[in-house]
Amino acid sequence: MRYLQLLAVFTRAELQYALEYRANLILVFAEELVIVASSFTAVLVLFSHTDVMNGWTLPEMTVLLGVFYLIQGIQAVFLAVSFERFMEHVRLGTLDFILIKPVDSQFMISTRHIQLAQLAQVLLGAVVLGLGLARMGERVTPVNALIFAATMGCGVLLVYSLLLVLSTLAFWFVRVENLLAVFWSFIDAGRFPIDIYPGWLRVTLSTVVPIGIAVTVPAQAISGRAEPFGLSLMGIATVVAWLFAGWFWRQGVRNYTGASA
Repeated sequence: MRYLQLLAVFTRAELQYALEYRANLILVFAEELVIVASSFTAVLVLFSHTDVMNGWTLPEMTVLLGVFYLIQGIQAVFLAVSFERFMEHVRLGTLDFILIKPVDSQFMISTRHIQLAQLAQVLLGAVVLGLGLARMGERVTPVNALIFAATMGCGVLLVYSLLLVLSTLAFWFVRVENLLAVFWSFIDAGRFPIDIYPGWLRVTLSTVVPIGIAVTVPAQAISGRAEPFGLSLMGIATVVAWLFAGWFWRQGVRNYTGASA
């Protein structure tokens, strides 16, 4: 409950700030609308030449695109700027001010800087997802919806865990922006199913940068195409990634010397 109250405080502060620059909100929404519309148009162009692409139909690809923007939007709202500020604190030696607070440091650095303007990406992702689901009709069952919700949660946690691990490297190497830039480039590959990529890239998007399974498995789940093995693997991978990221963060905090060094 305490952490929910803190999250509410952070959200109210960001909302007040965002409302002071309403023109910026409109520009961000327009920018995201163009990006999402361009991606959706690209999918439509692909399917103007075929009915199925590696086993994926147009409604299924639309659902996958919606899932991609939902997950990317969530990390843009809660994580992107927060981790950027965290790395800046490490570089300047000012992380002490966060570590001495009577709150879990991992929670603070992960949620302190919420970007409500990026909710536009989440909303547009939900619209695209809804379009795909509407085309599927009766294939969407309550069971599939529950599995979808669970796998979406796993997908978000997978992306979060990887971002936390990469950002935590700043405790040792200070500047890790280039690693994050590589991560963002791989994130873009998640807008298409991992099935269409060559073997080496498919393995990379499933293990090293698990955006592939973070997006593809939820889309398969809501379509009724998910297999028990894939679901189990995603669940195990999420638990392992979450535990490792938390452990790695604690090691980084112990290694931090701060401004007093």
